[in-house]
Amino acid sequence: MAHVLVVDDEVGIRELLSEILGDEGHSVLTAENAARARDVRSREQVDLVLLDIWMPDTDGVTLLKEWAASGQLNVPVIMMSGHATIDTAVEATRYGALEFLEKPIAM
Repeated sequence: MAHVLVVDDEVGIRELLSEILGDEGHSVLTAENAARARDVRSREQVDLVLLDIWMPDTDGVTLLKEWAASGQLNVPVIMMSGHATIDTAVEATRYGALEFLEKPIAM
């Protein structure tokens, strides 16, 4: 069982991924923005982060860079977006993202 952090400003995405991952036996924490994700990461140990790129307070690539610069990129991060370009995906992987998923996310 993994502890997964789902970071997405869309409540429907957070709920869907929480349900799917929970049904598979994983424990899921959620965050609606980068500020909340920072808070969760400071208090909880997670094994995987699913991180949206387009969020209202701080975009996911900026948060990924922040974690990399501060030594907090110690777990796999999978980026998610329905609007990102190939350049954005390449940039995210350069900063440590393991994978890139396009929304809507298929089962």
